[in-house]
Amino acid sequence: MNILFLFADQMHAFALGCMGNSEIHTPNLDSLAEQGVLFRNAYSNAPVCTPYRGTLFTGRYGSQTDMLGNTAPLPAGEMTLADCLNEAGYRTSYVGKWHIGDTWNKAVPEALRGGFTDFIGYQAHNDFLNGVWFFDEHGDRRESDAHRTEATTDVAMERLEAVAGEPFAMFVSYQNPHYPIQPSPEYAAMYEGIELTRRPNCRDVEPYTGTHSPTSPKPRELDPNYRRYGGDLGEYLRLYYAMVTQLDANIGRLLGRLDELGIADETVVVFTSDHGDMQGSHGLTNKGVGWEESSHVPQIVRVPGGRSGEVADGIVSGVDFFPTLLGLADAVCPPGKEGVDLGPFLRGHTDSEPSRVFAEMQSWCMVRDGDWKLVAERPDVTPSHLFDLGADPYEMDNLLASAPHADIRERLLAALREWDTRVRSDA
Repeated sequence: MNILFLFADQMHAFALGCMGNSEIHTPNLDSLAEQGVLFRNAYSNAPVCTPYRGTLFTGRYGSQTDMLGNTAPLPAGEMTLADCLNEAGYRTSYVGKWHIGDTWNKAVPEALRGGFTDFIGYQAHNDFLNGVWFFDEHGDRRESDAHRTEATTDVAMERLEAVAGEPFAMFVSYQNPHYPIQPSPEYAAMYEGIELTRRPNCRDVEPYTGTHSPTSPKPRELDPNYRRYGGDLGEYLRLYYAMVTQLDANIGRLLGRLDELGIADETVVVFTSDHGDMQGSHGLTNKGVGWEESSHVPQIVRVPGGRSGEVADGIVSGVDFFPTLLGLADAVCPPGKEGVDLGPFLRGHTDSEPSRVFAEMQSWCMVRDGDWKLVAERPDVTPSHLFDLGADPYEMDNLLASAPHADIRERLLAALREWDTRVRSDA
């Protein structure tokens, strides 16, 4: 089967209608979930841009590949997901934001492309209205006057048409809803004046974050993005929802083209995100932390002839995509890769789902096992938080010091320390 892998940037799991959010408009993604499997408990193994992408394309944790920094390159000699798919006879294609090995709005040299044979994108550029361009395999620049989301979809549809007659694996990396929050006016108008519900753990914080690529003007009051939503979390949320709805509309366009080409019934479709967005939860912004709003991401998978209209409660993570996609492609997964092959579950051959995931950044690591989640500080893996997410989904009751939960704490801590020792010794 072909593979169409779509992923957002900084979209948390709770910004979807099919995840129970009645205030956001995501009809196309909701429809995709009805046609496939919605994984309600999906996690980023390293909730920052480059580290997530490193795990996705290497099938290994960031500690194993030294890819926990936000401009880290893929390790030399690493067998990547694209390499494996190339060997299996697939035409591998990448469209959009890359953000591995560098940053800024520039071309990605062949040595940094992770083995993708067809490539049109850019390193990283946090602007949706200006400087919208892509660099192809030859380094030639293609400019667009469209919003970056529309432009990414336009390029993806063209590339889809070019590969439709052969087995392909296409990865489309959208940059939204990453800050700065710049939806097109028609999507912003959908939420104008609406007071959106905040998560119960939310505090009223300054939502503005200056960008590195391009560099935001200083003082920040000069930045038009600051003037738009600086100091106003409510406006940030409205614009964020508008960005997600704009993304949803463009995914609808792309899936429509898949239907028009007559290849939807032979193409696996995946939607997910690299990490979430704190948006004031626990008084924080952005990502890179173990809280649910940062590490819990959306995940929908549609497999032709597989499970349809199902909601999965197993605990899955980004590292599972490497063996899963290769399994669905009937390709060999090389030794030394992590994760669980979800293909048998997606095809309906088994009801077994994974129940444990690990996530990390340089200063912390965490394990989720069933409803339980333990977070610890590195380098000594000192436990800091224990939550029962079944009873406390907003992580407001830290049970770390609770005597009745001592056995659970010690069991999870032992598992986390064993994992931490193993992955750091692999580096």
